[in-house]
Amino acid sequence: MAEPTRTPDADPARTPAPHRTVVVLDDDPTGTQTVADLPIITRWAPGDVRWALDQGGPGFAVLTNTRSLDRAEARSRTREVLRAVLTAAGDRAADLVVVSRGDSTLRGHHVDEVEVVVDELAATAPVDAVVMVPAFPSAGRTTVGGVHLVREGGEVVPAASSSFAADPTFGYRSSHLAAWLEERSAGRIHAADVVALGLDLVRGPARALADALLAVHDARHVVVDAETDDDLARVVVAGRLAEQAGHSLLWRIGPGLLRPLLGQEARPALDSTALARHVAASGPGTPHGLVVVGSHVPLTTRQVEHLQREAGDEVETLVVDVPALLDPATRDREVDRVVAAAVTALRARDVMVTTSRVRVDGRDGDDSLRIAREVSRALVDLTRRVVAEARPSFVVGKGGITSSDLATEALGLRRAVVLGTLLPGAVSVWRAAADPSSPHPDRPEARPESSTPPASPTPYAVFPGNVGTDDALWSALSAFRAAAVKATG
Repeated sequence: MAEPTRTPDADPARTPAPHRTVVVLDDDPTGTQTVADLPIITRWAPGDVRWALDQGGPGFAVLTNTRSLDRAEARSRTREVLRAVLTAAGDRAADLVVVSRGDSTLRGHHVDEVEVVVDELAATAPVDAVVMVPAFPSAGRTTVGGVHLVREGGEVVPAASSSFAADPTFGYRSSHLAAWLEERSAGRIHAADVVALGLDLVRGPARALADALLAVHDARHVVVDAETDDDLARVVVAGRLAEQAGHSLLWRIGPGLLRPLLGQEARPALDSTALARHVAASGPGTPHGLVVVGSHVPLTTRQVEHLQREAGDEVETLVVDVPALLDPATRDREVDRVVAAAVTALRARDVMVTTSRVRVDGRDGDDSLRIAREVSRALVDLTRRVVAEARPSFVVGKGGITSSDLATEALGLRRAVVLGTLLPGAVSVWRAAADPSSPHPDRPEARPESSTPPASPTPYAVFPGNVGTDDALWSALSAFRAAAVKATG
């Protein structure tokens, strides 16, 4: 295998800013965990899109939340969002680069979302190549020889051998990305038609990699190896060369490629002083915070258990009984119980609300998704009430569907800004956007529509279910706790 070398045109610190505005269609809110100072919208009315465009940065993200939807809904949502963005952009639409962000462990509606985007762009900007780069090296997800690998439990394994491949909705059997595309497309994409670009090419001259991209036409898939952040930077440099030569690329990426695509440098995690400033600005009613855990992947369960061991009685753990949430006769009573206990406990300590750890699966993938959405709706209800009554210093949402629904429904975040990360390279921190007429907001504000309730100013951490070491949730909570103490005295 070729060893990585560093050449000027592949230095991540010098990856140039995009010459056009990057629009990220993010299938859940965890895609922004490697970036900072990024506007994000969770609704796509014309005013929301124009606000995002007017921020003047290299790009913005639109939270589509399609990973929580079934296939037909995901296709419809993707089409609706893209049309809304292009229409609202008006004359600026030609300067947009559309990026489809998916999961670094290969869950989600990859094929359907890509098909819709290719179809929608066909009339104005036909796609020459779909460039698939799911690698997220800092989280242990890499692609070598066309095979996607995942670090799990301290061991690097082919993705199909990981727990993520057993997802009840998005499960798969293939780790080789060309075969995975054929599997997930039900044969609409043939593995033999997929172009694979290996590490030797990625780590060679940028022009050679660009030429390989320029040789691909008719929206064929290209899967690209990447083992390090430097590899990702090289891919972006070559992609820019291809785009400057007139080639139209549709990027389908994991979180790892977003930072170089936006031309951002790696930044340290937010320090306690910066976090404390945002906590203080939110006007908390308690120095304590709320963690809400919906994810059921084994990694999340280990993280919850580690936090409980380390925190002891400093953190109150409240377990929501999932079967009770799914029974209409007991659902409201269970939510009321947890809300009352959480509001009381937050006066004296941090609170972690977690669903019962035994996963409840449905009859098939769609039914499992329905169950996940029912549970998420209950978590939204209880979180909204707890935040309104107790005004915690911070909120952490754990899990993709959970963190998306908490952001949009419990906290009312319609326009937000990604401040940075809570941990190095992971766990993004959002706050409500300020006055939409200000290009550089410095204070939280209500949603722009007077008929909607105000967005919560509480700092919010989006913690993916599939990211981090076993101690990461405890580390994230500890970082926020230190900031809250500093902010509230």
